[in-house]
Order: sequence, then C-alpha cells, then structure tokens
Amino acid sequence: MADIVLGISQPLHGAGLTGPVALSGTASTTAGLFFKWFSPLNALASQAHPEINSADHSATCLGGSVSALGEFGSHSLLLAATDQDGIGIAAIQAVTRSAMAGGAPLPPPAPPSAPAPCVVHQVVGALIRTPASAGLSLSKAATTVELLAPGVWAKPDPATPGAWVAHLDYQAINGLALRLRLAPVAAPTPANSAEIALLLPALPFFRADDKTWLRWTGALPANLGTGAHVLSLITSAGSGATAASVTVSRNIVLVA
Repeated sequence: MADIVLGISQPLHGAGLTGPVALSGTASTTAGLFFKWFSPLNALASQAHPEINSADHSATCLGGSVSALGEFGSHSLLLAATDQDGIGIAAIQAVTRSAMAGGAPLPPPAPPSAPAPCVVHQVVGALIRTPASAGLSLSKAATTVELLAPGVWAKPDPATPGAWVAHLDYQAINGLALRLRLAPVAAPTPANSAEIALLLPALPFFRADDKTWLRWTGALPANLGTGAHVLSLITSAGSGATAASVTVSRNIVLVA
C-alpha cells in the first residue's frame, strides 16, 4: 500500500497573521483516514480533544472549513492523518496507517523524509499592562513597560510547585518581533521620536492574571522631550507578501 503524503497549503510556513485563518491541506489519499489539525496554542484544546477540528475529522476539514490560529504568538501547525479516529491509548496502538505534515522544524541534520515545517505567527493580541491606563506619567530616567508575552513563553516548573520557567522550545520558534515607539502627541518628527527594539529572551518575565508578561526597564532615549506622548507597542512577523504588523498605543506623559 502506498505511503500517505500530506501537505499544508494554507497558511504558508513563516507567514504573519492578523486574525484567524482558514486551514487547507492536501492528502494523496483520503480513503479510510481521519484528519486532525493541531497547534500548541489552541485555546480550546482539552485532554479529550487536543485537536483544533474536534467536530469534524473527515477530509472536509482539509478544504478550508476550519478557521483557527487566532491566539497571540507563533503556532507550530501540524496536520495528522490516521486510520483510527480516537486519541486514546487503544486507538493509537491500533493505528496501521498514518502521516503528518507541518510542525516545528527539526534540528539539523533533519532526515530527508522529515515533513516540511509550518510555523506561523499571529500578531493580533498584543497588550500593554504597564502603564495601566492612558494619562499616566513615565519617567525618562527610569521607565518600566510591561507587555504580554507571546505564545507559551513560560511553563510550570515541574521541580518547584508554583514556579514558572522559560519554555525554551516555544521561544526557539517564536517569530514575533516587538518594539516600543514613543512620539509626542503634537508635531511628531523623527528628531523628537524614538523606537526601542525589544530582545524578548533577555527580558524578565512574570505571571499575573493567569498570563505571562515581559518587563522592560531602562532610561528612555535622550532625544525625547517631556509632556504628552504616545507609547506604541508594535508587533510584527513574516516577510514580503506574508508580513503582518499590528500596533497598540496608549497616551502617556513623559517627565524628566
């Protein structure tokens, strides 16, 4: 019996997304097979149904009927096909035909038979936590900005109950770039505005409100003045035709 060959046609590997996207895939055969889409960021995943398309495992789900990947962060999208519908131990042990496509890139040297990866980057969902509301003051000499970490930036520490550690597997595939921009409300120009690129793995993280947040602290660029400014958090991902960018802003007051 010929091997099953799967492919993901939408979304494209490396793409930036600005909302949920219709999932499309191909299969060299569909007879007797069940198809499941997976993402580690799937907010609706449960132990019983970790797959995205829990309501339909038929070949119909390959044709764009499933819209997903709206969660903020980088998704390693996996398409799997098996000749058993369940995900329990008995069903897994009974599988005789299977295939997969997508997922995160394998570390080198990847075997020639490795499936083509599919990692895509959802830029919608960025949040500023601190400053907490419009109109608050930020010190140019010592500023703190807190923002939502993308994806599963951290995970529970199995060795220490209640503690969290960096999720290095996620951070290795994160394709979201974040930067801060500050500009005066009135008459902004390049001379009186500034951008700060954020090196995410170097930022400390913390847990609050059942989310993981990143904290940037430091002095602001000297060319910035004081008074009413706009603080923007710019999230971008992808390149060329598949690039995406989203900006969230907050009015603040800069003080010396």
